[in-house]
Amino acid sequence: MTEQVKTIAVVGASPFAWLLAGLLASDHSRAIVLLSPPANPYALRALPSLSFAPVTRPETWSILLNHTRPALRRLSRIVPTIGERIDIRVLARSAEAIVALSHMRHSAQGFRYPADPIEKDANGTFMGLRDVRLIDAAALYRASPSWLAAANVAVLNSLDGLKIRRDGSAQFGTTSIDQVILADDTAIMEWLDADEISKFARIEHWAGIETAPQRPGRYRAGFDLDTGTVFAQSGDGTIRAAARNDDGRALDRIADCLSLDPAPRLAARTSLTRLFSHDGAPVLGPTRRDKIFVVAGLGTLDLILAPLIAGIIAEQASGVEAEWAVAHGTNLRQPRREVAEFHPGLVAGGVQ
Repeated sequence: MTEQVKTIAVVGASPFAWLLAGLLASDHSRAIVLLSPPANPYALRALPSLSFAPVTRPETWSILLNHTRPALRRLSRIVPTIGERIDIRVLARSAEAIVALSHMRHSAQGFRYPADPIEKDANGTFMGLRDVRLIDAAALYRASPSWLAAANVAVLNSLDGLKIRRDGSAQFGTTSIDQVILADDTAIMEWLDADEISKFARIEHWAGIETAPQRPGRYRAGFDLDTGTVFAQSGDGTIRAAARNDDGRALDRIADCLSLDPAPRLAARTSLTRLFSHDGAPVLGPTRRDKIFVVAGLGTLDLILAPLIAGIIAEQASGVEAEWAVAHGTNLRQPRREVAEFHPGLVAGGVQ
């Protein structure tokens, strides 16, 4: 039996946080405490989990293509039907976004990823991508309590009594914790002060929606490169989408991204506070000052990259994966030019 060398506290209420905790326990034999509010089955989770994100770095494409199938196999051991094959659309309107879209198209060709030719319509320039997996985060969330129990993860619904030290360790009651991992945006914003967060990320206010069931269109998910808006349609026809809402225009951005006529009926709406790294790339590792391990900026790739990140935290990564982790360090000064990605905040004039 592998020796449990560390006690790790994973803090977070997202499906990613729960998955990360379970993987560290079941795949890497770590003693895990998951600090999370009770599961809320009625919470609207507007951000989809996919096997694709609009990335531009060849290194990121390589990581994704090398890890998607193993990750899906691992996730299917928790929920057998967790990944659904869909087609998606990536839309661009500004000159900068169109250049980024062209770069993504060339990257897809280079990595032999099934991408359609770039087209134009009344909404802008777009590219279709096939063989993308839409991951059922809700099903994972439902299956997680029994899976976490089987993996001997101690789940605590109260964070009262957690005292994090400056070296990233902590004390929780009588339990000594070797490492604390803040595994979602809410946890990071709760436990780090604004000055520490500002060194690696900015805070944005978003809105998320859910629609009544709608007949599936050609593309079951999509991204708007100019605004960062994202949507996905589940198998039952429900569309969930999210967009930036600092100026109250989230619904307009979502409508532009969906481009459906007639527009689907709005069934639910929620507010989101999200963290975005200054250079558009994921953030992984101890913070510069407080040395608390954070994971942020994964976007739609959260569940696909969870097995890789669990291996990195467990110090099992080597070669390209270890280099990727180091290059995405939280304590590095941004922009980290070697890993920076295109993102809406870089579009001339700001987010549309």
